Amino acid sequence: HRISVRGFTLLEPMIVILIIGVVATSVVLSIGGRTLSDKLDIETRRMQQLFQLAQDEALFKRVELGFWTDGPNYGFITPADGGEWAPYSQSGPLRARRLDEPFEATLYVDDQRISPSDAAKPRPSVLILSSGEMTPFRLRLEAIGGEARSELRGDGMGRTSLHTLESRR
Repeated sequence: HRISVRGFTLLEPMIVILIIGVVATSVVLSIGGRTLSDKLDIETRRMQQLFQLAQDEALFKRVELGFWTDGPNYGFITPADGGEWAPYSQSGPLRARRLDEPFEATLYVDDQRISPSDAAKPRPSVLILSSGEMTPFRLRLEAIGGEARSELRGDGMGRTSLHTLESRR
């Protein structure tokens, strides 16, 4: 009689483990990669939260704030001595920031495009007052090239809303 032994060689389970590893890696990478519109949505929501925080600061601390942008950079400023404006915070959430690549911001007040502010000596384009009022504005965020666009809008009563715009192609 001949006895046959059935089973796996060491090579077969190693190949199965390798295949599972490759599939798991590709799944993790596909989940981790966000699309451009997802990144833009996150950036627009961040801006909305920063405006809400600025309004809260203005109301509770009784300070006047201004918002400026030069396209890729933006921040909140407050009146300083001699009619100048100074950064509201150097290290807090309302510090000057740079938009993530490849995004840029365009600000509109009264449906007029506002010229970019000088980042070295920013001037406010939107005022956030301690009374709760705010300059009505539209802040358009878009990927360079117009592949993804969204807009944050603020009204005179301090309310903000998000709007997705059609991409320009």
